[in-house]
Amino acid sequence: MDATMPIIASSRSSEDLSETDGAKLWRMLPPDFYTREKWFATELKNLHFPAWHFVCLSSAIPDVGSFVTRGFLERSVIVVNGEDGVVRAFLNSCRHRAAPLTREKCGQKADFRCPFHHWTYDTAGNLTHAPGLGGCATKSDLPGLNLNLIPVQCEVAAGLVFVNLDDKNETTLAQYLGNYIDKVARPHQTQSMRCVHEKTYTLSTNWKLYIEVDMETLHTNFIHSRSIGSQPVKPIEHDRNWFGVYHKNSLSPALFPEKRDLAFPPPRGVIGEAAEGTHFCVILPGFFIVNTPEVMWWIQKTPISATRTHIYVGYAFHEETLARDDFEDISRHYFERLDQVILEDDQICEYQLEGMRNGVRGHYTPVEPVSAYFSELVEQILRGGDDA
Repeated sequence: MDATMPIIASSRSSEDLSETDGAKLWRMLPPDFYTREKWFATELKNLHFPAWHFVCLSSAIPDVGSFVTRGFLERSVIVVNGEDGVVRAFLNSCRHRAAPLTREKCGQKADFRCPFHHWTYDTAGNLTHAPGLGGCATKSDLPGLNLNLIPVQCEVAAGLVFVNLDDKNETTLAQYLGNYIDKVARPHQTQSMRCVHEKTYTLSTNWKLYIEVDMETLHTNFIHSRSIGSQPVKPIEHDRNWFGVYHKNSLSPALFPEKRDLAFPPPRGVIGEAAEGTHFCVILPGFFIVNTPEVMWWIQKTPISATRTHIYVGYAFHEETLARDDFEDISRHYFERLDQVILEDDQICEYQLEGMRNGVRGHYTPVEPVSAYFSELVEQILRGGDDA
């Protein structure tokens, strides 16, 4: 794969996603693509390592020295707000004996000191203290040793922080996201949002099954009959490495149907389609992000193996909403509904994998065209990158 290009483009256009020929069935990926480590290795090489991965909102690291650590594909990454206001990322490994600099998930530090031998680095990743070198090197000599922290590409767009683990990558985040920022993020004012609840855990499922569930609403009448119910959507015009659907709603889908009249109003600045409905989007490979007029949540899927997936969930509100006197009282209804729907999807994705192990190839119906679109993208990547 050319490192300078976005991951893939489907042979079908955005407009094709809305076509629902009553006689049309699309085949799912072969079962081995969900269960076999051979295909998983190809995915890592051709889909996950070349990708930009979401880390956090920039509001999570607002001050000098604010940092988060995240794990991606067996890599631990530190993302930190530097003294110069630049957000940077580094591999979480000391250049002395490669021990982690920190196991903290987040915090604030003036510098990063390895607990093993106290080698120390500033927020720009520069080595500033190196016990053991004795008279071999003074502080002024340290820059010439080329032992600063190993950088990871990091960029911020509309308050969304991403990293790219491929040191040969030449695709900027803006190129990778295409029209997502202008089409979805900025209209929803994501740069003014703050995460107020997050959780991580592991599921016994294939990450692709979860993305397929995210992108179809046929199951909402059955799996989410109480928590969501019917939720008609239309595909969004997109380009590059994202796609999604839009649900026009007068009442918030982020609350249980019987509680939707409790919804927070859209903050100032959220206008147009962003104020009138909900965008359900996938930024490839596995970042599912949802924006209603008044709340945002995400479910990021990072594969551990063919049949195990790391899940990172976050709920975020605009600063204007967080300042409301009734935020604590009303927000608990959002958390209750979001927790319930995510649990239901977690359970059905694990359940589905059980059947996939029988080697039966499934199908998408005419009302599941976006899931079929995603499946086609992945198959192009895997077939094109399979050297066997």
